[in-house]
Amino acid sequence: MRWLTGFIFHKVAFGLLSVFLPLYITQTVSRGNLTIWGVIASAATFLAIPFAFLWGYLCERTQRFRVFIWMSFAIVTWLLYVFSLTTDVFLLGLLYMLISVFQVAHDPPKNVLIAETFSHKNWKEGFARYEAWTELGWVVGLLLGFLLATLGVANSTMLLVSVFLSLISFLASAIFVMDPALIFERGLVSIEKSISLLQRGATLLSKDDVNQHDLEKFKPENLSALCLGLILFALATSTFFTPLPVFFVRNLPIQTSIVFILFLLNSLGCVIGYFLIPRKAGYPEGIKAINKIALLRSLLVLLPIFVGVSPFIGAIALSVVVLSAMGFVFAFYSVLVLSLSMEVIPQGKAGLLTALMGTGSAIGCLAGPLIAEGFGFHYTFMVSSACFLLSFISFKKFA
Repeated sequence: MRWLTGFIFHKVAFGLLSVFLPLYITQTVSRGNLTIWGVIASAATFLAIPFAFLWGYLCERTQRFRVFIWMSFAIVTWLLYVFSLTTDVFLLGLLYMLISVFQVAHDPPKNVLIAETFSHKNWKEGFARYEAWTELGWVVGLLLGFLLATLGVANSTMLLVSVFLSLISFLASAIFVMDPALIFERGLVSIEKSISLLQRGATLLSKDDVNQHDLEKFKPENLSALCLGLILFALATSTFFTPLPVFFVRNLPIQTSIVFILFLLNSLGCVIGYFLIPRKAGYPEGIKAINKIALLRSLLVLLPIFVGVSPFIGAIALSVVVLSAMGFVFAFYSVLVLSLSMEVIPQGKAGLLTALMGTGSAIGCLAGPLIAEGFGFHYTFMVSSACFLLSFISFKKFA
């Protein structure tokens, strides 16, 4: 568990920044608005996509995973410090893009480390444990943001707090993260899948009466459909969440500190889900569960439409229910997708999952604010719902 320490502090820093940055850009920085923030977030995510492939390829090529984690946390810390020294919107955008490029460097090696540390049957438990503790760090970051905003701490000080937390993440990872002694678990899983496919084929050939249902079982998985589903799911999520802090400020008479609390409840829903996964015997497995989650989220993202027309208490209660429920089901989605990706994505392409999700997130970061500013937040929520439905259809075609 000690190796998680650096990742937890990294999440604390970015949990604080997740709500602070869009509000900082739209309310404090000169010439900053929601569209500008959307352009910055989208450009940063798009720029990080090819680097996700690069970091994933390099870490597997060199078999040196901890070096990329150290590099990621060290450079992000330095860039955050430089970020805190300027209020020019162009420089802030450029720095944020560089932060995104080096932040994704820790993700592919982290996934490989978990896959090689745990046996295949325990992958879900390993990913759930990682996600639970780091999401708890995200909650702490949001809570810290709420406390600092409530105390009226200056924006420059809040940025320096995030720099300090990022520095701790680098020091902790440098001390505790180690490369696995042997790298073989994913290779064994690939062999197991090949043997299983041959066995199913032999069983099929031995049958006298082969029906359509038997042929469907033997049909290979549609990796393209899975990739499209991952992009659409990330796009829908990003379209919904990117403008959401500004939506709450404009549609509810609440202070910035309360926005941190609302997003904190979303993360608490994730934490509860992550901690339940290893203990919940017989929880839904694989792509069928992912289908249900995509369908459920397509309905949940429509509910904030009623926030603006509800009484204050009802609007707050509805916001709490939506964010908590979305966080809870996302925990199951995240673990199932991480585990599934380690099974179906070939070795040497560990950055593919990060790149796919980054592609969807980048489009959503731009689309969400643009739709919200041009047509209204309600249309943003409807577009997000439609994208979740399309991801549901894509996941259905995967297997």
